[in-house]
Amino acid sequence: MARQDADHARARAKGGHARRLRRAELLLIGAGVAATLIAAAYQYAGIRSTLESSTASSLYAQQQEIDRIFVDNVDLQPYFWRRQELPDASAVADPAGKRAAQQLAGRAEATAHRILDHFAHLKYQMGTQAFTSERADWEAYIRRSFADSLILCRALRDDREAFGGTGADSLWGRYAEEPCRGT
Repeated sequence: MARQDADHARARAKGGHARRLRRAELLLIGAGVAATLIAAAYQYAGIRSTLESSTASSLYAQQQEIDRIFVDNVDLQPYFWRRQELPDASAVADPAGKRAAQQLAGRAEATAHRILDHFAHLKYQMGTQAFTSERADWEAYIRRSFADSLILCRALRDDREAFGGTGADSLWGRYAEEPCRGT
């Protein structure tokens, strides 16, 4: 009986030691998992910050290109910033004046499509949540651009399908429908 009690005592001691080792292993594993999750969270935050910074840089570079168009072509400004109507080339009798009006209309249309491409890219970036800071400012800028430009409204109206159609989440539905009403 004493021998059996001694065996039981040794077995309990071994079992207790094994449980303590197992508990220590589980604590180490838990600490390792926690450290990995914390590191992953920091990496995610860093990647997201880098992505947003890169996206913002790209968008600002595009905006600078558009601004440059208006610096180099000051005559286009009233048609994009003051809701001014383009001259009607068919109403100009002088051949040189008619040609100038047609060229102005062509440059304005090309500029409008460049701006629409930029707006589509902005909308895409905001939709992927890759670009969240200053979102309200960009959206206000897009709406104001349509409110200030008949040519921009008409370019989108005439080519809505290329920019997402007319649904609520399209460029037209989200930003242009109200300011472009009646154009």
